[in-house]
Amino acid sequence: MRESRRTLNWTSDQTKSIPSKVFFNHFFSIIYCIVCNEEKFELKKNPYYNSIKIKNKQFDIKEVKKLLWNSWSTEYAYRIGEKINNNDYYKFSLHWNFPQAYYSVYLSMTAFHETQGVANEQHEKSIKLFGNSVKDKHYPLAISFYVSGLKDEFEYFGLPKFKGFPKENSVLSKIECLEDAELQLATFLKTTRKKNAEDKRKRLEKQNHKDFRTDKGQFRKTFKKEHWDIIYKSIPTTSVFNLLYRLRIKANYRDIESFINADIDFKSFHKSLGKLIYYLNFVHEAYIAKAIGIDNYEKILNEFPSHLNRETAIKRFEKNIKPLK
Repeated sequence: MRESRRTLNWTSDQTKSIPSKVFFNHFFSIIYCIVCNEEKFELKKNPYYNSIKIKNKQFDIKEVKKLLWNSWSTEYAYRIGEKINNNDYYKFSLHWNFPQAYYSVYLSMTAFHETQGVANEQHEKSIKLFGNSVKDKHYPLAISFYVSGLKDEFEYFGLPKFKGFPKENSVLSKIECLEDAELQLATFLKTTRKKNAEDKRKRLEKQNHKDFRTDKGQFRKTFKKEHWDIIYKSIPTTSVFNLLYRLRIKANYRDIESFINADIDFKSFHKSLGKLIYYLNFVHEAYIAKAIGIDNYEKILNEFPSHLNRETAIKRFEKNIKPLK
């Protein structure tokens, strides 16, 4: 069994920075898993991709164009930082980088949902749609990892090297192989699903929901497994979009300070998150091109200012989407 990192004599600031170091490891693990997948760009091997067509009876290509342009503009704003070789910039730009990362991929996904007639303005519903699509094998294996299940009964999918959590499992361990990456990713999925359940409990407590009242009509202070399971049954599959949404939420609260005070390689973190944006946008852009036709997609692409997406959407189209024709 691997040795865990040596115990350190943490200062107060170091202790506060642990969550951000954990997030860094977790997001690096996602990129590691994607990079290791040799078929990540070979969408034709996915039966769902081959069957994609427009399903929206009120389809308006202008709506897809608007959503894609917003996605590309947001991705450009995120990638500006890559040209600035300054660690302090990467550190203090986290306040807006987290939402930028989430919204860029959310907008491209919504553009695809528009072609299928399922687009909506509710983020939780859109994330649920993505999770269900992952479960139904609509996405490439590189991003088809997810967790589902009730309290203490989580099941992990899309992580073939993951065989369970070892007794000595450190979320700060270095990632040196695919097995390490999948273990980190499983941990990320588990903690995110638990957090989603805890957040829902808080919302239900504010409502004094009838399913959780005591005989005196008060919201119960202690939850048994049977109570937690009611909540978990209402929580959809937890996927990569839940992980991104969790990061986006962090930018809204004071715990962003834990990132700023962390002793991590902010440039590497920025690049890892940028690679995730790049890949998720590639998938949805390819799906859109398949639905509306490659000529229509290329027209949307060519009408956008090329100097803003030359290294992103144009590159993806020329290198990975066009060959799928």
